[in-house]
Amino acid sequence: MAGICLGLLAVTAGAQDAPERQPIQIKWGISAGINRYTEPDIMRLTGPEVGLHSRITQWAEMPMTHFEGDILLGRQHYTSKSSGSMNGVTNFETRWRALHPLFSDTPTDQGFFAGLALHTLWNDMRGTSYYQGTSYGGYERSAKQLWLPMRWASGDLWDIDAGLLIYGRHTSMLSEANSSYQDIVNTQHRGQYIQVSMNLKLDNGDNLRPFVRHTHLADSNTVAMGGKNWVEPNSHRWQIGVVWEFNPLKK
Repeated sequence: MAGICLGLLAVTAGAQDAPERQPIQIKWGISAGINRYTEPDIMRLTGPEVGLHSRITQWAEMPMTHFEGDILLGRQHYTSKSSGSMNGVTNFETRWRALHPLFSDTPTDQGFFAGLALHTLWNDMRGTSYYQGTSYGGYERSAKQLWLPMRWASGDLWDIDAGLLIYGRHTSMLSEANSSYQDIVNTQHRGQYIQVSMNLKLDNGDNLRPFVRHTHLADSNTVAMGGKNWVEPNSHRWQIGVVWEFNPLKK
């Protein structure tokens, strides 16, 4: 009997000392902004963009890791020095990342983070543009990219995000523009992005997060086809907007 009593006391003490598990935190956001993509001296895409965003923290299986996703849809105006212009170009972008704190043994929203991210892009440039009496056919473009994301977060005021490209594959469906062409796949190995965002708390507990983001990709490899060398050229993308972030389960 004494042994049973001691055992019960030990179990009770252990339960009191065990840290309380925090419930999973899920936040959603919607955004509006402007997306401007340029290939210097070649072409430009500019237009409005809306987004859906999510953040998951305190997941029981991996409580230290932040899981985040962004889905962005834009309608852009295309202009080129050599092939004219086109309206209503669809731009669809997704970003998925997992970030882990570097210098903390407990779940946190502050400090330095690093992880892994997957980005995808689909650009629907099918249609016809005109320049100096000549018509030009467009085509779809898509990309998949693996990134090394990093973050420096204050917790309540601001976040600074940056990333280095690990590997990217860019597909140009040139056969849609000219049946004599083949589709081209270029690989990309050099690129960076940086994003600065602020955190403005509202009285109802929601947050407004204005942001500015710049992404740069260097020239891809060269693919020979049809007597030409095809390169996905150096590009710059600016995205400026604001995210309204909320917790649908808040009391």
